[in-house]
Formats: sequence, structure tokens, C-alpha cells
Amino acid sequence: MFERAGARVCEVSLPHTQYSIVCYHVLCCCEVASNMARFDGLQYGHRSSIESSTEALYATTRHEGFNDVVRRRILSGNYFLLKQNYERYFLKAQQIRRLISEDFHRVFSSGVDVLLTPTTLSDAVTYSDFTQEDNRTRSTQDDVFTQPVNLAGLPAVSVPTSLSSRGLPIGLQLIGQHLQDRKLLAVATWMEQQLDFPRIQFYDEDDAQETKSDRNRERERTTGA
Repeated sequence: MFERAGARVCEVSLPHTQYSIVCYHVLCCCEVASNMARFDGLQYGHRSSIESSTEALYATTRHEGFNDVVRRRILSGNYFLLKQNYERYFLKAQQIRRLISEDFHRVFSSGVDVLLTPTTLSDAVTYSDFTQEDNRTRSTQDDVFTQPVNLAGLPAVSVPTSLSSRGLPIGLQLIGQHLQDRKLLAVATWMEQQLDFPRIQFYDEDDAQETKSDRNRERERTTGA
């Protein structure tokens, strides 16, 4: 499709993006631990009714205010930020983040305008699959193509391209250069027009009936003409 339109398509290498999930986990947990430290019930955020002591107020407030996912990230982040672990985890993750960013910069500097990748490893997840008690592994796997873009601070957009054998949408991700959002959106818009993927329409019962009536009237006018 792109070649028929006159674009030159080539494969590129982004060798450090394979480490993006681990890198993101470390940096995200560190940022969560740092940002959530202010929610102590004394100066900021939710305050528990348990006030038998400052320690009890602090512990109960944070237990009530944060769910299991947030508490796990705070615990992991504080571990990564310990003095004896700081260089091994946090600084190393920052270095890898820089390498990922440099991979993208090298590719775009070679004359590439836009990158095209899968958005996820499979078609869209069904609601029942997504609401399972433990979907963290699936969510992490589906982030493998999108996390590198976040770490590099680049604009990106997912465009639905077709339906899978299950009737669920499959998307492709377009990645642009820094501050080239307009060009990226122009390519994404063109791609949507070429693919003509059916738009999702949301109607309530009255709107659906009105739309059906409008179509019937239009069909009658066309037939009469």
C-alpha cells in the first residue's frame, strides 16, 4: 500500500527496545514510589479515621488509599531506590532508556519519516479476558511494542487495519519523530482512508430506529428517481 503510493519501505533495527519492558517497570515503580510519598494523610490526600498514633494514621491511610497494584509498585520502587540498589537498578534503567532513545534517533536520522510496527501481539482482548483476576502478564506482553515509544518520548498512534478471525480489530502503530505530530497524523489519516476500516457506531435504541428510518427514506428516494 505504501509502496504503491510512492513511499520507500525498508526494515530497520532497534536493538535496545527488547529491554523496554524491564526498563519501564523499574522507572515506573521508582516514579510511583516518589510521587505517592506525599499521600500520608497528614499533609496531602486521603486521611484515615484511625488516629490512635501518627504511625497508625500513616499506615492505615496508605492502606486504604492505595490498591494492591499501587502498593506493589511503591514497594518495588523503594527497593530500587535504596542506596545499595540505586546504581544497579535505577541508574542502569536510565542508561538503557537513553540507548532506546538513541536507537530511534539513529533510524530517523537515516532518512526514515515514520515507523510502522504492530500495536499488540494479537487482536483486541475481549472484555471477559481483560477482567480476569490476574491479567498483568497479558497486559505486560501487549506493551512490548508501545513501551519503547513512551521511553523515547516520541509521538505514536494506533490505526485499526482489519478484523481477525474472531471478528476483533487488529491495529498497526505509526511512530513519528520528535515534534512531528502533524506529519504523523497526516500519514495516519491517509492510512485510515486507504484501509476504509469500518467505524464503530454507538446508538441508543431511539437513535438506531431513527437512523434506520432515514436509510429507508433515502432508499425510497433513490428508487423513485
